[in-house]
Amino acid sequence: MSKSTLLLLSVTAAALSAAGPAMQCDALAAKAFGKDVKIDSATRVAAKENLPEHCDVRGVIWPEARFVIKLPAVWNDRFQMVGNGGTAGVLSMGAVDAALRKGFATASTDTGHDAAKEPLATFAYVTPENPNGRRKLLDFAYLAVHETAVLSKQVIQAYYGSGARYSYWVGCSTGGRQGMQEAQRYPEDFDGLVIGAPGLFLTGNVMRRIWVGQSQMGEGALPVEKLPLLNKRVYEKCDATDGLVDGVIDDPRRCDFQPVRDLPKCSGGDTAECFTAPQIAGLAKIYGGVRNSKGKLLFPGEPVGSEAVWAENLVGPSKVVLPRAESQMKFYALDPPPGPSWSYTSFHFDKDPARTAKAGKDVNPLNPDLAPLKKRGGKIIQYSGWADQQVNPLPGITYYETVNKRMGEAATRDCYRLFMVPGMFHCGGGPGCGSVDWLAALMDWVEKGAAPAQLTGAHLEKGLPTRTRPLCPYPQVARYKGTGSTDEALNFECRQLQVSLTPQ
Repeated sequence: MSKSTLLLLSVTAAALSAAGPAMQCDALAAKAFGKDVKIDSATRVAAKENLPEHCDVRGVIWPEARFVIKLPAVWNDRFQMVGNGGTAGVLSMGAVDAALRKGFATASTDTGHDAAKEPLATFAYVTPENPNGRRKLLDFAYLAVHETAVLSKQVIQAYYGSGARYSYWVGCSTGGRQGMQEAQRYPEDFDGLVIGAPGLFLTGNVMRRIWVGQSQMGEGALPVEKLPLLNKRVYEKCDATDGLVDGVIDDPRRCDFQPVRDLPKCSGGDTAECFTAPQIAGLAKIYGGVRNSKGKLLFPGEPVGSEAVWAENLVGPSKVVLPRAESQMKFYALDPPPGPSWSYTSFHFDKDPARTAKAGKDVNPLNPDLAPLKKRGGKIIQYSGWADQQVNPLPGITYYETVNKRMGEAATRDCYRLFMVPGMFHCGGGPGCGSVDWLAALMDWVEKGAAPAQLTGAHLEKGLPTRTRPLCPYPQVARYKGTGSTDEALNFECRQLQVSLTPQ
């Protein structure tokens, strides 16, 4: 965060803390906030350990959307709501407390279901025991976030006697998708939104996980022990495409890696130093993208560069991603939902993609009309790692380009900027420079009009930066100037190369 932003926050917080809240914390529990809202508790929490003194408000919005709102005694005059991950079902307490420590009034919702009682996507399946399944799906898709944002502003107004000067959304993964739903459906809710690694084409990403799962059946299954060799061959082929051999692939679209050509083939049996023909065929499907029997691309293939962490999501005995995708198909993504006995192995890539269209209207925030957000001065900073192993980053680029085409480049840049982070995994990590204070940049843009022409990302080892690089607004990319250390951002500059390399 910039020194000027920190100064603004500290001055505002000091002024407000002198006045104090307009009402007692526990009085919020008795205050009415609408017929669908039930406040379960409002508790003053004394400062302790690494949390400041605050008022902790808990409750539920009909039918089952639980929320937490935390109101600091020393308030920075701003509201920050935080997003969820996966299929949600829990309050994002870590992110709430991080915002609280910075002086924000802050909130989270579990999006209308309890993950412990209704794991994965079971919450959305309509049964006699779960008659509100359809409503829970809408809460998960977008409603619970909106209703919690509206309620939070009402609680802030009641507690402090004044509303927040600025409201911000911060989320990654599911939280990124939630943020884009807000920008499109409810542009009045937030002045600025940090949208990280968003699964904008959620039903497509679910389908892609089913596709990968089917590619890893039988002899095509790639042993996780071969991932280091795969990763090595990918980087040997692709690392230098940006002019530097530095352990980071700048833009995977610029590398023509082909498993059948670039991987060592087994000739005398399956060994650790080679790949069998079925394994290569399986990898070709992963990189080539989801296709029907006529070869039509339904969802883009995996960009190269994240192979080192594929064991977490794509190959091997994954404990999270494939079961989650299977559950989503079982209980809401397919129309009609096939139910608990359905298996991912039965998904048909000619017949079934069309069956996801109905759910897509609810869960895929793909409407390119951001004019209402722009009209009220709202801003979006979206970011994705080029080596994201969970949410394919290419649909996010396609969405940005669609908005740009609809609104025009100047209008788009005035309210929406996309930053692609080379070498960054899902929401962070990886060999790239993905440590960035996205919220500070957004606040400078919203509150001071300082649009982010370039940001500086850092690669951290044991909490310390070992390399910095410029992060450029898409479609610009960072290029080495030719002199000085390649570990220092000042020796790079943002340049605009080819506008679009998105696969067709």
